[in-house]
Amino acid sequence: MGPRVTKPALLVITTEMKNSAIRLELVAVLALILVSSCARTIGWGVVLWPPEGSSLGWGQAVPIYFRSNITKTYAIGVPDSNVKEELELWRLQMLKNKKEARARALDYAPLAAKFGIVARDGLILRSEPSNIAEQVYRLKLDENIKLLELSEGAEVVTGDEELPGDWYLALSSDGTRGYVYSNQLILWDASTESRPSLATGIPVGSSLEAALLERIWRPDYFIRMVDQGHVDLGTYKQRFGIFTDAVHRQIRVERPEFSKVYDYDSIERRGDGSLALVPSGALFSFTAAGDLLFTPPQGDLRQEERLAAEADGQLKSYVFVQQREDPRDVIATEERRRLTLLGELVTGGELFESQEAGSLVITRSSRFTWAGYGALAPSIIPEGAGQTGSISVDLFLDPQLAVSWRGALTIRFDGTDLPAVSFAYRYGSDYLELAWIDPSLIKGATVSAPDDLSVTASLSRYR
Repeated sequence: MGPRVTKPALLVITTEMKNSAIRLELVAVLALILVSSCARTIGWGVVLWPPEGSSLGWGQAVPIYFRSNITKTYAIGVPDSNVKEELELWRLQMLKNKKEARARALDYAPLAAKFGIVARDGLILRSEPSNIAEQVYRLKLDENIKLLELSEGAEVVTGDEELPGDWYLALSSDGTRGYVYSNQLILWDASTESRPSLATGIPVGSSLEAALLERIWRPDYFIRMVDQGHVDLGTYKQRFGIFTDAVHRQIRVERPEFSKVYDYDSIERRGDGSLALVPSGALFSFTAAGDLLFTPPQGDLRQEERLAAEADGQLKSYVFVQQREDPRDVIATEERRRLTLLGELVTGGELFESQEAGSLVITRSSRFTWAGYGALAPSIIPEGAGQTGSISVDLFLDPQLAVSWRGALTIRFDGTDLPAVSFAYRYGSDYLELAWIDPSLIKGATVSAPDDLSVTASLSRYR
C-alpha cells in the first residue's frame, strides 16, 4: 500500500500552483497593457472621481483595457497619452463604447468637479431621494462626497417648514452610492477653488456646541405627554422644537408660545458654560440632567410673558429635551386612538335621538349631523352653528371624572368661526349621555372638575 498522504499533498501543491498562475497571469496582462499603446479595449467609461495625484481629469471619457475582479480595479488609458492607470471600480462609470462615454461625459460635465463637504456628523446617504428611504451609509463630519446627479425627490421638512436644498445622487469616499439632501452640505467646485473649511463659526469637535447643533431637541412636555398617554395634538406638533442649520448659521426655536429664527455669526462659550449666539445674544445652556435651557433676549417674548418675567424678577427660559420618539409616530398613534374610540362609540348604531336634544348622527369618519338641538342653544351650542361638522375624541378626563364618564369629545361646526363645543360622554347599547364641559375646566386637553358633571342631553340609540 502506498502512503495515504500522497494524493492530499499533491492536491495542495496543485492548488498553490493554480493560485500562483492566476497571480502571474494578472501581472502579465497588466504589464502588457502598461507597455502597449494598441491593446484592445473592453469598453469605455467616464471618470467620476479621480484619486489624488492622478493624471485623469474629472468627467473624462477614457478607454478601458482590463477589469480585475481580484484587485477590484480597471486598467484604463489616459487620454492624449500612452500612459495607463489603475483605477478602483467605483471611481468609474463603465459604458459600452466611446460614443456613449462621450455623451455621458457631456451630461456629467456640470457636476464633474462638484463636491460636498459634510457639515453635520451622521448625515445619511439613502437608497432613494426621500428622508424615509433606507439608510445605506452614515457620513462623518467634514467628509468629502462626490456629487453625481441632481435628482428629483421628496420635500424635506423640519417642523412644518420645507428646508431649502436639493437631492443629489452622491458617492462617498469608500465608493458607496446613495442620495443626500444638500441642506447640510457645503458645496464647492474643485476645478476653480480650494477646498473650503467648515463654516460653522465654532471649533469643530467642541462637545457642547456639537450637542446643541447635532441633536434634535423637543419641548419638555413632549415626553411628559407620551408617558402619561395624554397627547394633545394642538401642542404636540412636528414643527415644535429647536432646529439648527450650521451651514446657513441659523437656529429656529418653535414652541406654541414662542417662534423665532436666529441668524448668527458665531457661537461664544461664556464663563458659566452657556453658549451665546452672536450677535443676537440668545443663550443656550445644559442642565445637570442633560436638558437644554433656552433663554431668549427678553425683547423677543410676547408682551404678557415679558411682563410676567419682569414681575418675577427672573429671565424667562424654555426647557427642551432630546428627542426620544419620532413625533410622526406619536401623532399617528394618537390619531388611531381617537378613531378607535369613536368607532367603539358608534358600533351599536350611529343614530341617537331624543325629544329635547333632537337627532344626532355620528359617523366613523369623524363627522356628525345634529338637527333639532334647539333646547341646547344658545346656552351651549351658539346660534347659527348649523347642523354639520367634525367630531373628535380629543380630550382626556382626570381620574375623578373618568370614574363616571367614558371619555370626552369636541364638535366643531362647518363653515363658522364659532368656538368648539365639548362634552363628556358615556353610552350603552341603547343610549348616549352627554355632559357639557365649560371651557374653563379644560387645561392642556385634560378636563378637571371639582364635582361630577351634570347630564346635558340623554339620547336613545337607534340601529
